[in-house]
Amino acid sequence: MDKAKTQRHADRAMQFAPFAALKGYYECVRKQECITEPKKELSEDEAETISNSLNKLRVGITVKIRYYDVDAYTNIEGVVTEINSPYHRLKVVKTIIPFDDIYTIELLGRNVFF
Repeated sequence: MDKAKTQRHADRAMQFAPFAALKGYYECVRKQECITEPKKELSEDEAETISNSLNKLRVGITVKIRYYDVDAYTNIEGVVTEINSPYHRLKVVKTIIPFDDIYTIELLGRNVFF
Protein backbone atom coordinates (compact mmCIF):
# COMPACT_ATOMS: atom_id res chain seq x y z
CA MET A 1 0.00 0.00 0.00
CA ASP A 2 2.77 2.45 0.87
CA LYS A 3 4.51 1.66 -2.41
CA ALA A 4 1.35 2.38 -4.41
CA LYS A 5 0.78 5.59 -2.50
CA THR A 6 4.36 6.71 -3.16
CA GLN A 7 3.97 5.86 -6.84
CA ARG A 8 0.79 7.92 -7.17
CA HIS A 9 2.47 10.85 -5.37
CA ALA A 10 5.43 10.74 -7.80
CA ASP A 11 3.11 10.64 -10.81
CA ARG A 12 1.13 13.56 -9.50
CA ALA A 13 4.30 15.56 -8.88
CA MET A 14 5.38 15.09 -12.52
CA GLN A 15 2.53 17.22 -13.77
CA PHE A 16 3.99 20.20 -11.91
CA ALA A 17 7.53 19.76 -13.26
CA PRO A 18 8.85 22.75 -15.23
CA PHE A 19 8.22 22.50 -18.94
CA ALA A 20 9.89 24.71 -21.53
CA ALA A 21 7.85 24.38 -24.71
CA LEU A 22 9.86 27.12 -26.36
CA LYS A 23 13.38 26.03 -25.51
CA GLY A 24 15.85 28.78 -26.46
CA TYR A 25 13.09 31.30 -27.15
CA TYR A 26 13.88 33.61 -24.25
CA GLU A 27 17.59 33.60 -25.06
CA CYS A 28 16.75 34.53 -28.66
CA VAL A 29 14.52 37.38 -27.48
CA ARG A 30 17.31 38.71 -25.23
CA LYS A 31 19.71 38.72 -28.18
CA GLN A 32 17.20 40.71 -30.23
CA GLU A 33 16.95 43.28 -27.45
CA CYS A 34 20.67 44.07 -27.76
CA ILE A 35 21.27 47.11 -29.90
CA THR A 36 24.04 46.60 -32.40
CA GLU A 37 26.13 49.51 -33.56
CA PRO A 38 27.83 49.39 -36.96
CA LYS A 39 31.59 49.85 -37.10
CA LYS A 40 32.54 53.36 -38.22
CA GLU A 41 35.10 54.00 -40.92
CA LEU A 42 37.92 56.31 -39.89
CA SER A 43 38.92 59.32 -41.92
CA GLU A 44 42.55 59.60 -43.03
CA ASP A 45 43.25 62.20 -40.33
CA GLU A 46 41.74 60.01 -37.60
CA ALA A 47 43.70 56.97 -38.81
CA GLU A 48 46.91 58.99 -38.84
CA THR A 49 46.28 60.28 -35.30
CA ILE A 50 45.75 56.71 -34.05
CA SER A 51 48.86 55.53 -35.91
CA ASN A 52 50.95 58.29 -34.30
CA SER A 53 49.62 57.38 -30.85
CA LEU A 54 50.39 53.70 -31.43
CA ASN A 55 53.96 54.61 -32.39
CA LYS A 56 54.40 56.45 -29.07
CA LEU A 57 52.90 53.57 -27.10
CA ARG A 58 55.09 51.58 -24.72
CA VAL A 59 54.41 48.75 -22.28
CA GLY A 60 53.53 50.18 -18.88
CA ILE A 61 51.82 53.35 -20.14
CA THR A 62 48.24 53.97 -19.01
CA VAL A 63 45.82 54.50 -21.90
CA LYS A 64 42.15 55.16 -22.51
CA ILE A 65 40.83 53.44 -25.64
CA ARG A 66 37.48 53.35 -27.39
CA TYR A 67 37.31 50.31 -29.64
CA TYR A 68 34.83 48.17 -31.55
CA ASP A 69 34.05 44.93 -29.72
CA VAL A 70 31.80 42.38 -31.51
CA ASP A 71 28.71 44.57 -32.10
CA ALA A 72 29.23 47.86 -30.24
CA TYR A 73 31.89 50.33 -29.11
CA THR A 74 33.49 49.82 -25.71
CA ASN A 75 35.75 51.99 -23.57
CA ILE A 76 38.68 50.67 -21.58
CA GLU A 77 41.21 52.40 -19.40
CA GLY A 78 44.26 50.61 -18.10
CA VAL A 79 47.91 49.75 -18.45
CA VAL A 80 49.34 48.45 -21.72
CA THR A 81 50.76 45.03 -20.91
CA GLU A 82 51.73 43.92 -24.42
CA ILE A 83 52.22 45.39 -27.89
CA ASN A 84 52.26 42.83 -30.69
CA SER A 85 53.21 44.68 -33.87
CA PRO A 86 53.43 41.62 -36.19
CA TYR A 87 49.82 40.64 -35.34
CA HIS A 88 48.61 44.28 -35.13
CA ARG A 89 47.13 44.09 -31.66
CA LEU A 90 47.79 45.32 -28.16
CA LYS A 91 46.80 44.12 -24.75
CA VAL A 92 45.42 46.45 -22.08
CA VAL A 93 45.56 44.56 -18.80
CA LYS A 94 43.99 41.29 -20.06
CA THR A 95 41.95 42.64 -22.99
CA ILE A 96 43.36 42.06 -26.48
CA ILE A 97 42.48 44.83 -28.93
CA PRO A 98 43.24 44.63 -32.68
CA PHE A 99 44.71 47.86 -34.07
CA ASP A 100 41.96 47.99 -36.73
CA ASP A 101 39.22 48.09 -34.06
CA ILE A 102 40.61 51.16 -32.26
CA TYR A 103 38.43 54.24 -32.72
CA THR A 104 40.21 56.61 -30.31
CA ILE A 105 43.26 56.26 -28.12
CA GLU A 106 44.44 58.63 -25.43
CA LEU A 107 47.81 58.26 -23.74
CA LEU A 108 47.37 59.14 -20.08
CA GLY A 109 51.10 58.92 -19.56
CA ARG A 110 51.39 57.26 -16.17
CA ASN A 111 54.06 54.59 -16.35
CA VAL A 112 53.71 51.42 -14.36
CA PHE A 113 56.84 49.31 -14.03
CA PHE A 114 56.64 45.54 -13.94
